[in-house]
Amino acid sequence: MRVLFIGDIYMERGREAFDRYFAVVKQRTKPHIVIVNGENIANNNGLTEAIYKDYLTRGVHVFTMGNHAFSRKDANEVLNMDYVVRPANYGEGTPGKGYVTLQFNQKTVTIINLLGRVFMRDPIDNPFTVMDRILTEIKSDYVVLDFHAEATSEKYALAHYLDGRIDAMVGTHTHVQTADEICFPKGMLYISDVGMSGVRFGIIGGEVKQGIRKFVTGVPERVFPENNGPLQFSAVLLDLEQKKIERIAIQEQYEGELHG
Repeated sequence: MRVLFIGDIYMERGREAFDRYFAVVKQRTKPHIVIVNGENIANNNGLTEAIYKDYLTRGVHVFTMGNHAFSRKDANEVLNMDYVVRPANYGEGTPGKGYVTLQFNQKTVTIINLLGRVFMRDPIDNPFTVMDRILTEIKSDYVVLDFHAEATSEKYALAHYLDGRIDAMVGTHTHVQTADEICFPKGMLYISDVGMSGVRFGIIGGEVKQGIRKFVTGVPERVFPENNGPLQFSAVLLDLEQKKIERIAIQEQYEGELHG
């Protein structure tokens, strides 16, 4: 079972990166399941019904979300769509679902979404104990977790907690792809962060001038996307049978960039 997981697609230019590179990557990797983190995929954050339907026709099977799952006015409707998974550790009665199970060639794979608590503002339940509960509810051949979290230490702690209990855990949220892809001792595939698909030299997708101004002045501002510059496409390929993880990082060059 090969799963292609595409890291946070950041608004319009992130969708442009997807348009430009997804078909090429899909042809090379030949995944059975394609997962996209879509919490920032629409302009002004969140996921829209139009993007959801379009991407399903193009070969995406599941959207995972994160702390921007509820950013849009139509979030309740979008989160209740069949193949959208929002963080499972929101409280009881929250719209949407925390996991979804797919079937491929007589095998089942469950995709779960959780939100971290360290440095995050949402009043959410403990991801460790919520994961314990979910694992008692599901019966699946493979389990893949998108852990949308800020702190690497929290990600590593949960990874050790789940090693041998699930098949893969991928981190999202920081928008910076890490180089620590690994198979844990008991067989769980792992990477701290898949990275972002969008403008390569933005400030994690945000506008450069605005980001600098925010840190210099200390005045909070709503983040607007950086729309200029070369693109990047970030993903990982998970081979759940062979226990292999491949990091995918496509980075467009800018004028005058040297490679040696």
